[in-house]
Amino acid sequence: MLKKHFQQEDILADFKILFTFLDILIIDKKVIMACIDSEFSDFEDGLQNFAAERDGLISTIIIRNIKDYKKSKLSVLTPEMFLKIL
Repeated sequence: MLKKHFQQEDILADFKILFTFLDILIIDKKVIMACIDSEFSDFEDGLQNFAAERDGLISTIIIRNIKDYKKSKLSVLTPEMFLKIL
């Protein structure tokens, strides 16, 4: 999708910059099964939640739609709430 608008070299360079401050969490069988067995109504939200929980270093999820995270063990904040705390 990005290749329609940008050169591949620029895309890869931007990804390198992005990954200097972001990590990608692992979504494996255990995360998927935790999501399936959970009360999360939105599957993708469940995947994000359980991948973050499994990572062990994440204590907060920042997301616009916090109502889908009522069953999360993590702290859940909207971007606005996070900025007020920051």
